[in-house]
Amino acid sequence: MRRVLLLLALIIATAGIVAGALGPALEGGDRVWPIVWLVWAPVGYLILIKRPGNAVGTAALLIGVCWGVGFGLVTLSAILEPGPAAAWAELVNTILGVLPWLGIIWLLLVYPSGVLAGRPERVVGISLAVFGSMAAVGFAIDPAPMETTGMPSPLAIPALGDVASAITSDQSFLVVMAFVLTAIVFLVIRWRRSTGVERLQYRWLLMGAAIFLLITTVGQFLPEDNNADYLWLVGGIAIPTAIGVAVLRYRLYDIDRLVSRTVGYVSVVGLLAAVFFGVVTATSSLLQTDSDLAVAASTLAVAAMFNPVRNRVQAWVDRRFNRSRYNAQLVVDEFAGSLRDQVDSREVVDGWIGVVAETMQPVSAGVWVRESR
Repeated sequence: MRRVLLLLALIIATAGIVAGALGPALEGGDRVWPIVWLVWAPVGYLILIKRPGNAVGTAALLIGVCWGVGFGLVTLSAILEPGPAAAWAELVNTILGVLPWLGIIWLLLVYPSGVLAGRPERVVGISLAVFGSMAAVGFAIDPAPMETTGMPSPLAIPALGDVASAITSDQSFLVVMAFVLTAIVFLVIRWRRSTGVERLQYRWLLMGAAIFLLITTVGQFLPEDNNADYLWLVGGIAIPTAIGVAVLRYRLYDIDRLVSRTVGYVSVVGLLAAVFFGVVTATSSLLQTDSDLAVAASTLAVAAMFNPVRNRVQAWVDRRFNRSRYNAQLVVDEFAGSLRDQVDSREVVDGWIGVVAETMQPVSAGVWVRESR
């Protein structure tokens, strides 16, 4: 029964988000916004299938479901004629639009174990639940016209209009930001105290957040009339994907290699971009014109430099940021080269045990060799 309910939640989240992206309510680049949240529900579903009861998975799934139902209601509101049904749809959508952000704060409080680690986290968690309940009630009783339909809430109470306005005012955003900062502070404290696997889980979350911030920062400098909005897809996918990898512990130990490769390719792209624009500028100045020759020369120069630059930059990054793996790779390469000169099987076995001991540093190591018949 539990699996059926989880699957139903996943279907609702996915169908609602797809309806929002393809429906008549959103146009142009706004259609990307629903798809940004498409990965949350599948990640939550997988976590809850593999780690039943994990609060991180519950939060991720609920984030996806809230957005799915919300975008579904937005689509429904655009189809319905103005009336009570449209007003109810917009009210529920408005309330559900608040819950995912509170869900993200809750997720930061329970990450990665799925439980509130201490009394401060429990106090913040209870306060977050109280604030969410107050926000939902505030939107429900607010007599002010709603944004899309222009109608008041079906549950509006005019006598409590001032109270509702105070709850739903822009100042409430400052309260949400205070919750976010508090959750991040507690997250950093838990990260500083973590060891082993748990520390790697925090590093995966940091990696996802770094990708999101990098992509959104780059997107701010791109023209609005191109496809820069689609960068949000990668940024939106990065954080929930990193959370899923960390909680499920899938390829958890690849984080060092992923970080080094990311730093390496970002550095290479930056260097080659500088070369490209430098050659274009220099060639255009010499030829006194913005000819296609400048672009062609720059393209050829960058193409010729790509592999040499990538190899050198990656080697430098590995030495600086991924030293243990870099040293291990050197040892393995040396051992592989020595095999060409080895003819004694015993020496090969001893050499292999030596490589394992030097790179992995196990408590003990052994090799089983099948006897020939």
